[in-house]
Amino acid sequence: MSDENQEQEEDANQEETLDLVETDDDADELEVDESDEIDELEEVVEEKAPEKGAYLVIGQGEFNTIMSNRGADDPGDNTLSAPQGVCKFGDMLFVSDRGNHRVLVWDQFPEENGEPSSVVLGQEDFADCLENRGITTTLDEMTSGLGDENLEGFTISKAEEDTLSQPDGISVIDGKLYIVDCGNHRVVRWSGLPSEDGEPPNLVMGQDNLDENEANRQGLVGSGSLFFPMGICSGDDQHVFVADKDNHRVLIWKKVPFSDGWNADISLGQPGMDERDANRGDFDNVQQDTLSFPTGVFFDAENEKVFVVDQGNNRVLIWNSLPRDTGQPADVVVGQKDFVSRGPNMGKGDKRASMDSLYFPTDIVVGQTGMYVSDTGNNRVLYWKEVPTENGQPADLVFGQTNFTDKSPNRFAQANASTLNDPHGLWLEEEENPEWVPPDE
Repeated sequence: MSDENQEQEEDANQEETLDLVETDDDADELEVDESDEIDELEEVVEEKAPEKGAYLVIGQGEFNTIMSNRGADDPGDNTLSAPQGVCKFGDMLFVSDRGNHRVLVWDQFPEENGEPSSVVLGQEDFADCLENRGITTTLDEMTSGLGDENLEGFTISKAEEDTLSQPDGISVIDGKLYIVDCGNHRVVRWSGLPSEDGEPPNLVMGQDNLDENEANRQGLVGSGSLFFPMGICSGDDQHVFVADKDNHRVLIWKKVPFSDGWNADISLGQPGMDERDANRGDFDNVQQDTLSFPTGVFFDAENEKVFVVDQGNNRVLIWNSLPRDTGQPADVVVGQKDFVSRGPNMGKGDKRASMDSLYFPTDIVVGQTGMYVSDTGNNRVLYWKEVPTENGQPADLVFGQTNFTDKSPNRFAQANASTLNDPHGLWLEEEENPEWVPPDE
């Protein structure tokens, strides 16, 4: 067999499983108006949809039900409310159940729709759903973390070592579970993979200790502070990447932290560790080295490429090599025609999706089979067969819609195995001997 034929056979024998999390709750700054019909586009776009829908649903008993916690007043071991992040490690599955302020763990990957989870983190048991388990505190002399607002006498939710507030990104790095505890402005880490309900972590990033939860450590932004972080990734069990959303940057740790409050080494999107303005202070002056509310990050360790979902600028930035310096500019932009544009759907507005546009994207995963982006505002996931090398490169396939121009939640119909509504977290697992391979054009 020739080398060329052997390579083709290996490509054909590659399996991929794409897990995604969707929620029917709107994102914080997302307004989707579907009342007007989409104007006729100048170009005709060929329909590109996967032949089969999803094969499994978690959090609901069937594909056409969508109620938070299945319509019950309290959550259970098989319900979800506004799920965000998803992670698979070995046979285990982790899902951040943001609306219930918890993370659910399946010891074995589910095989049936609505299968119950095994362990709950952030709550004492499966029936609890209060932020930080309902613990609050009154501030006497604290600031908001911005350094300019006095909050004396203000009551806030108080974190403890075993509580969570609006958890988001999840990752297993060097055999240890990391959860982005967004509402507590921190990332928490376990010494391994938790096996008991409510099991506490043993390390925190973004705070001095596990009992603190003020934005930017009650003071000004720095190399060890966080403000509503969302995405997390490693890729090589050494580096740690965190999308520090409301500080408008991505932080990079060159080594896995060994103690609480470990400082990051590099910041992308800002000129220095003590800066936090969107697009470096000029909101509309977007550039190839600026960020606005980044939500997702992915590191392709094999090719040393870094991918950042720049949600506020409706784009994805790609670094073709691992950044070595703070503020290093990106090399490629996707979702916009150039680095200085930031409008939804390539400037066409929130009603005109296309094969090269993005509207409020949230997460990204990359593998040997290509690149996937959750295009939340357009209620779809876009797929590129190869990592884009040119600015504004169009996608090859769309999940959740029948074509590239449609963007309605659940296709303006009842939810089913092929529809999406506000998709968020993504997880990609690739193995040999496929059951499904992306179709050719």
